[in-house]
Amino acid sequence: MINRKYKKIIFLTLIMLITLSNFSYAKKNNPFEGEVAAPEAQDKNNISEGIIISDDPYKAFSPLNPVKPGVNKDEYDSVDNYVVDINTLDTRIKYFSPTYTNIKASAESSYWMLFYARGGNDTLVNNYKYYTEEIYDLTSTYKDTMNYYTHQRNLLNKKDPDYANKYKELTIQIETSKVYYNTAKKSYDVANATITGTKSMLGLNKVLYNIGNIDNNNKVAFARRSVTKAITSVVLTYLQLSDYTNILEKQTNLYYDMYLLKKKNYDLGLATAIDVSTSLDTYERTKSTYKSTETTLKNVKEQVAINLGYKVSDMDKLIFVEPEPDLAYFASIDFESDKNRAYTSNSSYNDIKLSDKDKKLPQSTGETLFHVRQDYMASTIIAEFESIHSNLISKKYAYDASLYLKEICDINDEADKRKLENNLVSELEYKGLELQNLSNKLQVKVAKYNLINAINEYYYAALGDITIS
Repeated sequence: MINRKYKKIIFLTLIMLITLSNFSYAKKNNPFEGEVAAPEAQDKNNISEGIIISDDPYKAFSPLNPVKPGVNKDEYDSVDNYVVDINTLDTRIKYFSPTYTNIKASAESSYWMLFYARGGNDTLVNNYKYYTEEIYDLTSTYKDTMNYYTHQRNLLNKKDPDYANKYKELTIQIETSKVYYNTAKKSYDVANATITGTKSMLGLNKVLYNIGNIDNNNKVAFARRSVTKAITSVVLTYLQLSDYTNILEKQTNLYYDMYLLKKKNYDLGLATAIDVSTSLDTYERTKSTYKSTETTLKNVKEQVAINLGYKVSDMDKLIFVEPEPDLAYFASIDFESDKNRAYTSNSSYNDIKLSDKDKKLPQSTGETLFHVRQDYMASTIIAEFESIHSNLISKKYAYDASLYLKEICDINDEADKRKLENNLVSELEYKGLELQNLSNKLQVKVAKYNLINAINEYYYAALGDITIS
């Protein structure tokens, strides 16, 4: 092993001597002028407390919190909880949604296949210095030798009778070591440049960049927006169903109390058997509707949990933040600008292509057909976008109107409480009034959720996410 190492050093030295014969050096007054610092090696065994870092920058993990390197830790931590907020859904989906992470993994896998197909290998990714480590060691040796002789020359005693001869000999050693060092350093730089050039020529750097920035890939980003749009709609559906289920529960309890009252009145001769039977049927129907809606609510919540990367067993831990419409965004909408972007960014518009044959024939029938198809698709997308915009305006009017209804509900709440406190209504009648007010409050929330959905639909449509019907 030792003989093999020395053979390599001798072989590399001979190569440098041959290379040296083709170089010319300008003589300088200062022998150290223009000297470059030795390259600093990076330890491949990076170890710090509680963290293990792999040689592969794309597969490095911390055993305490498995977060890939390059991930924005603050951003990751902000959604690594049980809070479901439509304002942070995109970030939660980016890191945790199985649907999106599978799409991203598929795209990343395609890039890795391209990387290896173009001649890439694991060494180029994880340990490209493997190719230059021997010549780097040789460079370091010559650097150390040069520094050693320089130090020895500085220690010479000028009063020594043989000072001049010793100074001359050490200077020769320094200059020789310097030549070897500069030659080795140049070879090292050339080798690194060759590796970098090879990666660039094969397109490997671009592929690695795309892998490291996979979230910003147009198609992947579009997929994430589509997933975010769909899950936002599901979250709003859950919130609306939750309010509706709450009303149905109170309505079921109210009808049960009314049934008991009818039954009591029947025993007192104040109600008929039909009254009791009708009251019981109403209660049973409401109860059935409540149970059915409650089951649907649970299913929707389960879908929210799964799509946001939570365990089904943890779905009861989810905390849903009550959303509010982004009225600032609504006020800033530039319809004409958004309309142009809506069709120029749409995949259906961009997927229209001109064949290679027709590209060579300007003003050909094929080129004319291409522009006709483009214009038709643009007008179709614009029509859909205008419909989305009209729906947004409509929902905004409905939301504004619901604010007046909300004020009425608040007033009725206070009035009904005073009626109960002053014995103007019975407890059963008060529950009926409360139930009626809850129904009105639900209309207020539905108007708000509809506006939020309309804003989201418009926002994504302006980015080109429009499904052509």
